Amino acid sequence: MQRQTVYPPICGLTALALAALAPLACTNDAGSDASTTFESFSSNGGDGDGDDEEEETSGDGDTGDGDGDGDTTCGDGIVDPNEECDLGPENADDNVCTTACTLAVCGDGFLYTEFEECDDGNADNNDDCVSGCVVATCGDGFTQEGVEACDDGNDVEDDSCTSACTPSSCGDGVVQDGEQCDDGNGDDSDQCPGSCQLAYCGDGYVQAGTEECDDGNQADDDACLPTFCVPASCGDGYIQAGVEECDDANLEDGDTCPSSCQNAFCGD
Repeated sequence: MQRQTVYPPICGLTALALAALAPLACTNDAGSDASTTFESFSSNGGDGDGDDEEEETSGDGDTGDGDGDGDTTCGDGIVDPNEECDLGPENADDNVCTTACTLAVCGDGFLYTEFEECDDGNADNNDDCVSGCVVATCGDGFTQEGVEACDDGNDVEDDSCTSACTPSSCGDGVVQDGEQCDDGNGDDSDQCPGSCQLAYCGDGYVQAGTEECDDGNQADDDACLPTFCVPASCGDGYIQAGVEECDDANLEDGDTCPSSCQNAFCGD
């Protein structure tokens, strides 16, 4: 216990003055030494209740819940320093003040039903609950893993990602940049084959009812003639390499290139 030395007071002060100076001691012995000292307990010597014990004061900023007992309880209807809100029995995880006495915010893991569609407690925009606490949908600009292949945030059909959130491709039924046609099927014998370019002689696809052959080139000395995509034959005017020696576009046998499309010779 710390002791403090003080100068002696003048005796005979009024009771009020003495009370103000308590607990200083005063002597009635006028003959005592003027240097007599008086002792009192320092201000930290007790809490004033006579038991020499000082009431403990918390230094953590927790001043209690307002009812004088020093306790803090979420749900008592009193907003304590460590609480953002407290509505008492109205605290709820789907309300503005949660059961943790925190204000509802998007991303806290509590579903505030009045304003949120979902709340998964994370900032991941590739799952089923995205920014703004709304349920993920095609066209929201976030690619949902395992569900969408792409999501460009619009409903434009002729860009790289369709309104179905699938990458654009030939055969998806949507004419994209670089495509002349797209009939949404894999039939190579119609007017729009697998290349998504309008069918033509020489594209390598035999168009039903229009072409007899199509070897994908414009060569006129092979088995399929260009322009009309018909098989090469003697008398068509084109010399088929490795098959014909001549072809004068007729089948007359009296000229230099008879109907055999072999050069005429004596004895042929």
